[in-house]
Amino acid sequence: MARRQRDDSERNRRSRPTPRWLTKKTDLDAVARNRVLLVLAVLSGEKPVSTAIEESGISRGFYYQLETKALNAMLLALAPGSDGDASPDATGLHHRIKELTEKVERAEQAQRRAERLLFVQRKLTSSGLVKTHRGRPPKKTTRSTPTGRRSWRSSTTTKPTPSKKPPSASPKAPPPASTPTPAGTTEVP
Repeated sequence: MARRQRDDSERNRRSRPTPRWLTKKTDLDAVARNRVLLVLAVLSGEKPVSTAIEESGISRGFYYQLETKALNAMLLALAPGSDGDASPDATGLHHRIKELTEKVERAEQAQRRAERLLFVQRKLTSSGLVKTHRGRPPKKTTRSTPTGRRSWRSSTTTKPTPSKKPPSASPKAPPPASTPTPAGTTEVP
């Protein structure tokens, strides 16, 4: 005698009560628990949004913000491949604790590396002279004016400066076309 399968339409429908651990557990945050119950009551159809926000004393916009945050958190927790803890009181902090522990280990490793580098640097550099001479370095005076002392009016008075020309640039008399001889005749070169 084969047992006959029931259709879903023949099955008795019953409402799903709120989980007891959610209402009875004392270590959960009271505000968070009340918000979860509020959002679940509206999403399940138990209460309309207007009634829920009047009872809780929040604005409609704030309720929708809470609902969006709750649904996003559910999507992240129930996504395939998520490594969330299946226990009801898991807050998803295990992954965060693991990340922070790894970050601390990397920081400690970097600190050890920096200390070792400083030790080697101090060992290799000698503690020799730091300065090579005593006192401040001497000032190098550079004059913007030509050598020699000028009067205080030198910036307003302009003196003609003699121009020095090279000796080859001065004009010379052309050589004579002929050279006179003692006899009085001219000789052409």
